Amino acid sequence: MPEDEACEHRSAGKTPSGMDAFSARRSSRAARLSRAAARARLVARLARARAHGRAHTLSHLVTTRCNGRCQTCLWRDPGLTELDTEMVKWLYGEAGRAGLAQLVVWGGEPLLRQDLPELLLAARRAGLLTTLITNGWFLSERWRELRGRVDALILSLDDVGPAHDALRDLPGLYERLEAFVGAVRTDPLRPTLLINTVLSSLNRGALARVAPVAARWHAGLYFCPMETGLVTSAGAAAALADLALPPEELRAAAHTAAALKRAGFPILASRPYLELLARDPELRAYTCRAPRARLTVGADGRLRDCSHSDRHLADVRELRAAGEPLSRVFRLPGYQRMLERSASCTKCNNPDVIELSWLWDLRPAMLRKVAALTSM
Repeated sequence: MPEDEACEHRSAGKTPSGMDAFSARRSSRAARLSRAAARARLVARLARARAHGRAHTLSHLVTTRCNGRCQTCLWRDPGLTELDTEMVKWLYGEAGRAGLAQLVVWGGEPLLRQDLPELLLAARRAGLLTTLITNGWFLSERWRELRGRVDALILSLDDVGPAHDALRDLPGLYERLEAFVGAVRTDPLRPTLLINTVLSSLNRGALARVAPVAARWHAGLYFCPMETGLVTSAGAAAALADLALPPEELRAAAHTAAALKRAGFPILASRPYLELLARDPELRAYTCRAPRARLTVGADGRLRDCSHSDRHLADVRELRAAGEPLSRVFRLPGYQRMLERSASCTKCNNPDVIELSWLWDLRPAMLRKVAALTSM
């Protein structure tokens, strides 16, 4: 905004968006109250789901299309047939009726789906708190459609400036992210802002570079070692192992993250996770409970068996056609077998999986983390 125009807004008692100061304060207060109520519902649903031993989170790979070309990605598949709008809306409605508390929408690049605002509205009507994961390329153009329908926004940021653009093969991406974050900073409907940084041999030392950006953006910072492959019925396949950091560098990353956390940077990894990563960089010393806490649905509608990714537990299209609810999945023999297998599996190195497992086990550090995140 030109300086003379900004002065006119200030002299008229208005915010740069054109809203008068009183209305802006009232809108901001209403937004805070709405977020507080939504988070209270989230905590209540999490508690109920855990008490009944059922999943509380729906993880939806909403599309495998992407405008980026990340070498570390396992999910890009432009040819995969996606669920249509009505089928996704049915899925989200069923998730709400099954008592799930939250939805995580990811890809691919979710904003390539033109119906995304309609899908997120369906999730909100189902009572789900929604987290959207995006590379951010289309955010500025599409935020008006998405505004008020996203509770937490995770921006994928693997480095700073042109280095990040090169990793995504999207020149100008970092500048777009800076512009978007600056534009929503004072928005009363601004979602909780988070950053996710994937560590690989392609961005050595990125944590120290990204942490100051996270602080400046008032965003929490997640990081995770890159995933090198999926677990199939034949065993673990590590197709991208050559890009992964060696154990000694992951150990160093854990020490770096711990130092940044102590210095006040918004590192979201818990102290137990950082201690585990420093002690055991291959992250084998945990018991996986993630499938108990989370249902994962692929872009084609298949419910993923994380222990046998080449098989699936069910298909949401078939469930709907048969008049069966999504909750039917919890009673399937294949679902029970997956839970049994996962308890002895430590193939995942994602802190989400590990900390979600600890949350399921009601570890105090994870309960404190949930409390901190819901207050952001």
